[in-house]
Amino acid sequence: MPVQSLAGPRIFVLTDTPEPYGKHLCRDGTEPVYTDNVPSLLEYLRGVAVAGLVLEIAKVMQAQLQDRDRLFGYAGTFPVLRSRMHPETGVAFLDDPDCFFRNLDAAAGEHCRGHARISMVLDCEFSGEDDPFLAKPVQASIMDISPGGCFIRTDRTASDQRFLYLRVPELGSTRPIFCNVRWLKSVRDSKAMPGMGVMFIDITPDQAKNISALRLKAS
Repeated sequence: MPVQSLAGPRIFVLTDTPEPYGKHLCRDGTEPVYTDNVPSLLEYLRGVAVAGLVLEIAKVMQAQLQDRDRLFGYAGTFPVLRSRMHPETGVAFLDDPDCFFRNLDAAAGEHCRGHARISMVLDCEFSGEDDPFLAKPVQASIMDISPGGCFIRTDRTASDQRFLYLRVPELGSTRPIFCNVRWLKSVRDSKAMPGMGVMFIDITPDQAKNISALRLKAS
């Protein structure tokens, strides 16, 4: 697969089934580029300055750790639209597509979040990627949250890992959310609350819906 040097915003979609995405993503005459594996997607991204990433959660979870780590390195500066494929209802987006397109129009690396975060305190626990069932969880508190991610207040940050599992009892589900660690603040930084900013990767529609309900109640 050749590396492309693409001028202007482009959309790259990680999926096995491109057809359901067409009506949602073909705006302003821009045709998405589809790929069914993370290594090919990474090859495309090597030649692009600005891109929008539509990431199907199931495909992300199947990727090798090293490839997934590289992919979410790009996700730190490129707009991301997470999706799930349902056999009956088709594609479902976990982020706001309109916000995704607004981000895509912004300057490279200067996009806004897919969701504004609302301040609230929620009990939570987390563990590293090697402990998906939270056999040895770390207790912590969430200080702000959106369907896209949250800030976890804790002195025990996952400094040696880029991914973690997070459980939030108040969401009404015991299923851990797989997350990408975006940034850390240590206890050595006296001007900042110690903790981690994380992006949700493998979150269910029900969990996202419950987060939205909590946000509505808090506001």
